[in-house]
Amino acid sequence: MLEPVTRGEPSDEAFVARCLLGAGWVGASRRLSMLDLRVWAALCGMFHAQHLRATGAGDPDLGHADTRTVATTGYQLAERVWADDGGWPYRRLLISLGRLASARVLMQTVEQDLDVAALRVHAANLTLLGDLVMETTRLDLRSPREWGAMKGSTSLRVEIGRWPAQQIVAQRCTWLDLDLLRTLGPGLAGRLFVALEAWARWPQQSMDGGEETAIGLGVPALESLGVGGYGRAERARAALNRAGAKVVAVDPAYQLVRCEKRGGWCLVVRRVSGARARAAARRDAPWRSPGIAATKRQRAERSAVRANVRDSLANGAS
Repeated sequence: MLEPVTRGEPSDEAFVARCLLGAGWVGASRRLSMLDLRVWAALCGMFHAQHLRATGAGDPDLGHADTRTVATTGYQLAERVWADDGGWPYRRLLISLGRLASARVLMQTVEQDLDVAALRVHAANLTLLGDLVMETTRLDLRSPREWGAMKGSTSLRVEIGRWPAQQIVAQRCTWLDLDLLRTLGPGLAGRLFVALEAWARWPQQSMDGGEETAIGLGVPALESLGVGGYGRAERARAALNRAGAKVVAVDPAYQLVRCEKRGGWCLVVRRVSGARARAAARRDAPWRSPGIAATKRQRAERSAVRANVRDSLANGAS
């Protein structure tokens, strides 16, 4: 979760950036939607799996674009992001990829050098994505449903930026459950879930198999959670309570997400302790998607299009 930049400067220090990066701030050149976040998470997961399958260590610093380029298809990306295919998911994926390619991450961190009594400031302007290459087979299709039936054949080559790729390989990232994120939807509940998954100030030890934290609801936290635009603080807290109730209802790993007054107002969160325990709690959830192939109905248009393509290829080969 990155704090958006206003007029070239961060509106305030984002609480997620503060806990993950120390002194300094993180911003973005534009605000990304929850769909953009799901597409980005899917690409990061694909890149990580591709890197684990790669043999040899010819490019340990990921300086070459080919070593950090994800080779996939429209069908595979749509399955991760939507658990569905068709014309409209591919069009929206294309638009989202364009937004990700135009976004830049603005980062400044401060390190103290005790030997010379100085502060070392690192400022960076980084890209999330590099080159995007798409190859599509054009077919003589007439209806949108026919077009969507075969659009999954689009070949995609997406270059991950060097700095994000290095963070993924070094495991300095938060892995998100895409089925769960998709179920929470594009609103505040999904954004709240991502922020809680990235929150670093969870206790190292917990009681009764659970862990609890309290996030102070100052201006930085409200901005980062997406409720900084509310004119009254009680309305922002009410929105967080509604989003927290949805997270608890959908995710069996979370037991409590609610605003409480503990000296000052805090967002109190209680969840199952340990990533493996949370994954086990979510394994048999009703929103778990078995994949496009297992859930879609075979449409007559899809079967007819594929039969025509097979016939044309067979006649061309003969």
